[in-house]
Amino acid sequence: MSEIGRDNPRPGHLALVVGHPARTGGMETFCRFLAETVLAAGWRITVALSGENVYGPLRAAFGERIDIDEVDWIDRACAGDREYTWSRIADRRRWFRRVRPDVAVVVQSSNTPFRCAVVGARLAGVPVVSTHRTMAWPVEDVPSRRHVFGLVPGIGLHRRRVVAKTWLTALLARRVVYNSEEVRREYERLYRYPCRRGVVISNAVMTVVEPPVRGPTDLSLAASRSLPDSGIDAVTIGFVGRIGSDKRLDVLLRAVAAMKSEVPVRVALYGEGAQRASLAELAAELGIANRVEWGGITDDPWSAYGRMDVVVLCSPRESSSNMVLEAMAAGKPVVVTETGGMAELVDRGRCGICVPPLAVDVLTMVLEKLAGNPELRRQLGERARAKAMTEHDPRAIGRQWMSLLSDLAGRRRQRVGTLVDEPRASARADQRDGRTSVGPGRITARAEARSSLVS
Repeated sequence: MSEIGRDNPRPGHLALVVGHPARTGGMETFCRFLAETVLAAGWRITVALSGENVYGPLRAAFGERIDIDEVDWIDRACAGDREYTWSRIADRRRWFRRVRPDVAVVVQSSNTPFRCAVVGARLAGVPVVSTHRTMAWPVEDVPSRRHVFGLVPGIGLHRRRVVAKTWLTALLARRVVYNSEEVRREYERLYRYPCRRGVVISNAVMTVVEPPVRGPTDLSLAASRSLPDSGIDAVTIGFVGRIGSDKRLDVLLRAVAAMKSEVPVRVALYGEGAQRASLAELAAELGIANRVEWGGITDDPWSAYGRMDVVVLCSPRESSSNMVLEAMAAGKPVVVTETGGMAELVDRGRCGICVPPLAVDVLTMVLEKLAGNPELRRQLGERARAKAMTEHDPRAIGRQWMSLLSDLAGRRRQRVGTLVDEPRASARADQRDGRTSVGPGRITARAEARSSLVS
């Protein structure tokens, strides 16, 4: 592997192309982790930011080594960079030529919103790492037209165009990084991503903590008064994250309402989002409003997990949930939907329980089983924590990222250095022979042009 500091004392420079429609979420957690890892390694970062700025603490900690450029290449609907136009590609190319990073990481969501940015970076001679943190967007199934009075079937040009537009971003990237094997398989199957360029780097647990101890004092006074006076501690089923429609927390509320457990059960939901009001109305309709506690956005998720006995994810589409990973690191049993990389994350049931998406009846039975079996909860929690601490350690994950970025940046510097040295050597030979020398400005311009072509 090429190390940045081995042959060149200048620290590496990363361009991070990201879109943050909200301030909280798995994408934001990953981007902050990657930025902090790169900065701690001595690199500089220029963030091509669309949306919310979530890098304030890093700016305060690392100063001018992280520069935030609010380019707004995509909007909140993730549109604006997806359609290939020459004007957009030229604008992105100018940006990369001005910033001059050693390598660019383009953080993609499920519909691959950053496309012109990838093309612009490659035209500027910058190696690209495209990373997918969500499941592949299903390819629209449009029936092919038939020709010659309906006798000859079409060749599916619309579907081919959709696939090709996304496939091009993977073709131009030097590496495509996924956060689970299942996500990788989906992109390679649906969009024909090159297998040889794919690599899986799992999500990291941002903070390593001791398993929080759950006790009866964890219950808030309001919640404890609302529970039946049975003398038995209530089992708390929880969620921490964005309260959005894609999280399908209505499934959790319906499952809890249908439970017939002898142990009192309550729900603790931490986070904010557009669905909070409608979920509160649903809880009232189901008759469990007095058993649902709204914790809001928390800066201390570990204390939130400490108040929970079981953590549940009901999303029908999920690649690899940071919330589930944090809950596992906190030693909590988790229940996840069998979608994307979630079964992979919980080791196919060894470290958590998988249920079919949107299956209220199955989720109800699983929660009843966990509520009435504290020993099962303990065993699942212990195995979950062991897996999170060994396979998702932030130092190990950070080393994988730095190895990848250092290798690509080192190769680019070697190419650029060779292209600069060749004309300089030729210029010195010309001077010895009495021919006209080449100025340093033309040397740099020629090197950059050749670097763009060979990259």
